[in-house]
Amino acid sequence: MGGETEVARLVTVRILTAGVYAAGTAAALASLGCDRPPADAAAEADHSHAGGGVVTHWTDALELFVEYPPHVRDVPSDPWAIHLTWLDGWQPVREGSLTLLLRGPGGAREEIGIGNPGRPGVYTATPTLTANGTWRADFTLSVGGVEHAIPVGQLQVFESEDALPHDVEQPPPDLIALLKEQQWSMPFQVALAEERRIPQTIPVAGEIVAPGSGLAHVSTLVAGVIVARGPPLNPGDAVQAGETLALIAPTSLDDSYARMRADVEAAQRESARAERLFAAGVIAESRVEHARHDLEVARAAFEAIGGVRPGDDGDDADPNLYQLRSPIGGVISGRHVAPGQYVDAGTLAFTVVNPEALWFVARVPARLSASAGQVQGAWFTVEGTTRVHSTAGVVSVGSVIDPESRTLPVRLAVRNPSRVLKVGMLATGHLLVGEPVAGVAVPVEAILEEDGLAVVYVKVGGEAFQRRVVELGPSDGSWTIVAGGVGPGEQVVTTGAYQVKLASLGDAEISDHGHPH
Repeated sequence: MGGETEVARLVTVRILTAGVYAAGTAAALASLGCDRPPADAAAEADHSHAGGGVVTHWTDALELFVEYPPHVRDVPSDPWAIHLTWLDGWQPVREGSLTLLLRGPGGAREEIGIGNPGRPGVYTATPTLTANGTWRADFTLSVGGVEHAIPVGQLQVFESEDALPHDVEQPPPDLIALLKEQQWSMPFQVALAEERRIPQTIPVAGEIVAPGSGLAHVSTLVAGVIVARGPPLNPGDAVQAGETLALIAPTSLDDSYARMRADVEAAQRESARAERLFAAGVIAESRVEHARHDLEVARAAFEAIGGVRPGDDGDDADPNLYQLRSPIGGVISGRHVAPGQYVDAGTLAFTVVNPEALWFVARVPARLSASAGQVQGAWFTVEGTTRVHSTAGVVSVGSVIDPESRTLPVRLAVRNPSRVLKVGMLATGHLLVGEPVAGVAVPVEAILEEDGLAVVYVKVGGEAFQRRVVELGPSDGSWTIVAGGVGPGEQVVTTGAYQVKLASLGDAEISDHGHPH
């Protein structure tokens, strides 16, 4: 069968009484528009037998949850209730043909083709099996030109109704029921608990800051008036390193900006003249070197106040206007001047931040600072969101305890390509330190806090769940090691766990079967 490699992630089989199964099946038939009266279910309940079963099975793409009744040789069975769920998005299978292949003793065989589901996610079949003994059942779902093979397992066919077993396995009393229709109607997802190694952690608080190379406070170096020339740049606008942020018309009493620019131009002319005279043999080389020196001095003085060499400031640039430029590329986070405003030299005009490379400055309590030298990384969340962020590396570990906060700063690099982190955000998280601890881990989304206890809801069947109290170990922000409640390979509810909790508070009797479809 093409399309996928089968991965048997979970198989659950439980024997059902014929009476309990009949009650659930009658409701299923009624909801599907069948004519079987409820009285038939009551009549069958008077003759309860075991022999049916419930199977939950995962492949790479699908979950199968099927309830089948007891089977008697040559007797049409009650309907099988077959539920198929796409694991991606946890949605019911809405289209596709399903084939049920049953193979029994002596080459006995029955193949049943089922078209699109009668209701989203729900197929039914009523096989008649012609030989008593052990049969094997397998499904194949064909959808979109791809075939998905889904094993069911073995079932028993009995010689007669009198041969049906009477011993019924009772489900555990602590099961929580959440029907497939309920799972499909809300955000729902499960994940497998797995063995992991996670470093121990130190809880910390801190903030998001810009590194020295990623933050620029751009101040004016000349006094003058901000000149309106084109649309003004505003907070949120992206700028390149060297881009002009504003133009200033210098108004100092000594007209220093214009004078220093004129000094550069005069030095350029004198240097060029000396070069020509030296080439003609009129002056000594020392005169040329002296002119070159004067030019470099004039240029250095002019560039020290942010001036641009004449000829390098563009064809349309006004030589009498000072160009205030950004020293870094990034985003304008603050504009502190407006067109027409008079500014003194040293006035803060713009703040520019590179938002894609930030720091998480974690404040380690002094009592835990001895472990700060072992920091390997960190994970954290920022105020107003539960999204977990990871650091890209350790920048530095402080060497002095702050006397006021009694904390040690640890700086960690954070990549921020989506720009969701903002400079100044407060953060809480954990530093990863020391040797990793091995154990069974679950996604952090699977853990709920109930009355001061850490709780995980484990999916033990298609519609059956258990509440497990766990002891929490180290966490890397995505996975947390748990002890005492979950084994590797078990399914834990990551999305919809609170709804499972609410279902556990209901008064209805809990079981893994007997529900309307």
